[in-house]
Amino acid sequence: MSDFIDEEMNIADEQDASTALSSETFLHPVEELSLPPVIALEIKSTVGQAIDLMQSKKIGSLVIVDGQRLMGIFTERDVLMRVIGKIEDWRNAPIHEVMTGSPQTLQKQDEIAYVLNNMHVGGYRHVPIVDENETPISMVSIKDVVSWILDHFPQEVTNLTGEPFRGEKSREGA
Repeated sequence: MSDFIDEEMNIADEQDASTALSSETFLHPVEELSLPPVIALEIKSTVGQAIDLMQSKKIGSLVIVDGQRLMGIFTERDVLMRVIGKIEDWRNAPIHEVMTGSPQTLQKQDEIAYVLNNMHVGGYRHVPIVDENETPISMVSIKDVVSWILDHFPQEVTNLTGEPFRGEKSREGA
């Protein structure tokens, strides 16, 4: 029995402690998420232009700006809840009529825990990241957070075996 315990202790000692998640893990700054530059659209744009941009960039959200100033966020949820079936000439509708105005924002030095809090409590899937002047610089999505968390478990995720295979699947909407 002690051989088994010794072997388990050796395995535990060899494991990389940097992959372990703890409450301290979520105190890291948002900038550790390696987020891409923000994709923005001017407030005078149309819903059609917004949807075309989202489709061409293959993204689920974008920020709406007036010059450098954040005015709102437009997401795939806005398309479903405020556009389709609600606006007859949606292609030409002004984006400011259907965007979510004054969205909750964070800054790159804020803790990742705040991203999770905003997403959980507010029900958001996207949170704009702004600089000290409230100029949008990036967008964090739930996918970014999940990817960052899974990076803490690279071997456990990439080395999965015995995965149930139920045929080829494609990403929704792809």
